Amino acid sequence: MTRTHGIVTACDSNYFEGLLQLHKSVQTDWACPIACFDLGLAPSQRAEAAAKRDLIVLDLPDDPRIQAVKIASARQQPLAKPNKRIWPLWICPMLIEAAPFTDVFWLDCDIVVLRGLQQLFEMLEDGPVFTPENKAPELTPNSPHLYELMPIARTFELRHPVVNGGVSGWRKGRDDAALTAYTLPVVTAAVDPEVMSAISWHDQGALIWAIQSLGLEGRVLPSPLWNLCVDNVQIPAEALRYDAGFLDRLRAALPQVRLLHWNGVAPPWAR
Repeated sequence: MTRTHGIVTACDSNYFEGLLQLHKSVQTDWACPIACFDLGLAPSQRAEAAAKRDLIVLDLPDDPRIQAVKIASARQQPLAKPNKRIWPLWICPMLIEAAPFTDVFWLDCDIVVLRGLQQLFEMLEDGPVFTPENKAPELTPNSPHLYELMPIARTFELRHPVVNGGVSGWRKGRDDAALTAYTLPVVTAAVDPEVMSAISWHDQGALIWAIQSLGLEGRVLPSPLWNLCVDNVQIPAEALRYDAGFLDRLRAALPQVRLLHWNGVAPPWAR
């Protein structure tokens, strides 16, 4: 691939083991660099990550939009999940903008790549790449009130597409308008509590608004296999044993799955 390409993610101390698994899964499928923004890693974790080949640990951008999101999200109800902060769930588009790659995929750090990463990057040749929500699609659409607060000029379906923000792909330069549209609801939410409450699932709802506003529905992949929630597969208990053979057993047990996502589910490394 002639363009600079890589993966961007973000991680704190609670998700560090997931970052290590993401890195291992990438390097054993189609090796490419990963840039991880530090959301609160322990010094020892940061040092361990930085020592790994093709794992770049970055400080958060000095971006006033991120600070505004921190302040605004502090007014929201705490999440039910212990030690889970709200503001990092909003800032994905800013981190994609700051990623040190031209062709970049955002991958949540509770994802493992089983296969097909090179093919996924090749899909960027035609435009940005988005993946469908398959854990709770019925809960994915934004509130209709969002479109009163932030109208969209074109005709679109209010409840489509259903997208999961855990995997998305971008080409800097070409897709800047789409990234700007992704960022706009987040920036607006930071100053308008009505907008914040009308957006579904933080930055994911912002991404849906961006896709609808620019007519990018056709860039949502039809198959869930590129971002499959672990709830939707049957995995033998033996395959989930967390040890050195974990990835090999997962790949053998799930031969059709490309990327497996522990969204809303405790992963084996956190149990």
